Amino acid sequence: MYTQQLPGLYCPFPSLLNQYVEKADRHTTLWVKKYQLVPDEERWSCYHRQKFTWMVARMFPTADLNALSIAADLNTLLFVLDDQFDEHGEGAATIKQKEHFEQLVHALIGIMKHNSQISLEKGGPVLSAVSDFWKRIRKLGNLGWQVRFIESLQQAFAANLWRIEQVSRGQLPTLEEYMKWRPFFSGASFFAHLLEAIEAFSLPDYVFLDATVKKLIMLCSNTICWANDLFSFNKELEQGDEMNIVMLIRNTRDCTLEEAIAIAVGIHDEQVRQFGHLSVQLPSFGPATDVQLSRYIAALSVMMKGNIEWSIKDTARYRFTMQTI
Repeated sequence: MYTQQLPGLYCPFPSLLNQYVEKADRHTTLWVKKYQLVPDEERWSCYHRQKFTWMVARMFPTADLNALSIAADLNTLLFVLDDQFDEHGEGAATIKQKEHFEQLVHALIGIMKHNSQISLEKGGPVLSAVSDFWKRIRKLGNLGWQVRFIESLQQAFAANLWRIEQVSRGQLPTLEEYMKWRPFFSGASFFAHLLEAIEAFSLPDYVFLDATVKKLIMLCSNTICWANDLFSFNKELEQGDEMNIVMLIRNTRDCTLEEAIAIAVGIHDEQVRQFGHLSVQLPSFGPATDVQLSRYIAALSVMMKGNIEWSIKDTARYRFTMQTI
């Protein structure tokens, strides 16, 4: 166990924190207990120190308390599920098996497509918690948003099936394959759609079909993933997991760990610069929509910065020190 020093990351966007972070965090603690998502108080105490609410509070700094609480609930649930997948041992075996994961995905998507209400007694912790999350969040987004969000979740689930297959075969993907799939299996890609509902944007559906808008969303998702990989690779290495951009660069290019870190930082910084360059070349959809779209793209940049700030300032999940730039 050691602490890695990382070069500073380029991300010249505003650092903000939602005023309701403490209240939303108290709500999520009660929500996790209500749906029995974490088996005991000791495990919850460990999760609570990781400050998952602070992550969404930095990503969605202008959300109201209700919306922020919904985002905090979902984010905590996702981290709990991710840890179940990553941890080795009997308790993690079920979710690692492809058929069990497919059954879970089928049930989760079914809840959203049919607006099903699932009780804790009938569906157990995860399905009942997702049912409650969906009941609350679908009030914040129109039908077009609901369709986009469900599609982005399905992409995330499909990418996680790819990830499970890689793990079960005991093989690592190529760097190119990994960089293609990572934004999907991490959930970063659907967080851009989550932003719409949580911060109450009202954009026409066709805006999200525009190539420039799609590219900006992709760059936002990518850079969140590359930053997270830089912050988390120590933790993953300890778990025997080398599916991380830093480790794949090291293995592919036969370089030192420090060189691999520098290359990964360069990839992150270059894509942040691409985002900045592209964000001033937005197409026009008419005055009212253009104002909303500019606000939405600015909110994506705050998400990128918020992920870095949470990792550096808030959470106890990772161990590293940061050089200043």
